[in-house]
Amino acid sequence: MPITINFGKYALQNNETLTQRIQFVYSPLNELFRSLHVLLNPRHHGMNIEWALEAKQQLSNDFFNDLHYFSLIYELGVPPILFNNFERITTNLDAEVKQLKEYLNKTDAKVILTSLQKVAADRENQFIPSLARGLEWQGYQPEDSGNLLTDLTNRPDEVYRHLFTFISKYRERVFDQTWKDKSLESFLLNEIKQQSEYLRLHGFVSLIDHLQVDRIHWQQNQLVVTKPFSETIDLTDRDAVLLLPSYFIWPHLFVDHFQHGVVINYDALNKLKAKISPDRMAKIFNALSDSVRLKIMKYLSDQPYTTQALGQILIMSDSTVSHHLKLLKEARLVTTIKQGKFVLYKPTNIISDLIPGFYNYLEENE
Repeated sequence: MPITINFGKYALQNNETLTQRIQFVYSPLNELFRSLHVLLNPRHHGMNIEWALEAKQQLSNDFFNDLHYFSLIYELGVPPILFNNFERITTNLDAEVKQLKEYLNKTDAKVILTSLQKVAADRENQFIPSLARGLEWQGYQPEDSGNLLTDLTNRPDEVYRHLFTFISKYRERVFDQTWKDKSLESFLLNEIKQQSEYLRLHGFVSLIDHLQVDRIHWQQNQLVVTKPFSETIDLTDRDAVLLLPSYFIWPHLFVDHFQHGVVINYDALNKLKAKISPDRMAKIFNALSDSVRLKIMKYLSDQPYTTQALGQILIMSDSTVSHHLKLLKEARLVTTIKQGKFVLYKPTNIISDLIPGFYNYLEENE
């Protein structure tokens, strides 16, 4: 049983017009909500279960009461209305939270209530039939969302204050440190950069296979998403397909229809980005087997530097630094960019792809 997404006639004219309909979205707030989904039912999330167990030790009983109270927001897909239907794209979590506050304050509470009531109805009547348990929802039981919906009906402002207090405490105790430790900003931006470049070079149809998400397919000019229910979404020539990568979403795949198109939240963690031969892997680890080169990689992860600048930082001759940079470049761990008369070095994505959070383990000084 699939979701079938039909494109308008203009989009289907050629590869270029189809590609114009595709956009990637970067959203730290989405990651926060997805991580709450993992905490709600960690046994379904084997790739993040260790993180979930460690996080639970830092959280109180009151937190878990709130986790269940607000579960309708993130138990399945996060309603696009909580992202202001992606009208404005921000660059960090603080800005997204502020934007959500502003949106909730100016929007009729009945609009928010109606959206969540639809989520609740879809979840119970359509989104979790018996087939769902054969995919990624084995043993799943919907949470009781009655209290949240009742409170939204009677005292929405109090619910909003409660929600932002809940988010703030979660960030303080767990999420902000998780964001840093797992280098989630770098992880998500690297994914978007790589897939956007592939989209530019090869087009959307090829990108579908390149995403390596086995439940998204291009069939007869339609985008088909395997889910445990049937739905047809007809896009206009003004609508977009938003691709939203996530670290926490595995093993799920979420598709949400909103007023400007559809957003597909897909797993970017359980995906091999590049196959590396044993010989090349040995060269990579050989290049990293020296403390000086590790220091260079750490400095370059903060900002690009010239050979001379690195020499001053490390108190080494330019020739010695050049030797180390040559080995790193041969292993494809660094690349060069030109700014006027200067040649600067910066890291490639290889280390971040192989070992997410690698640079957080390195200290600049012994």
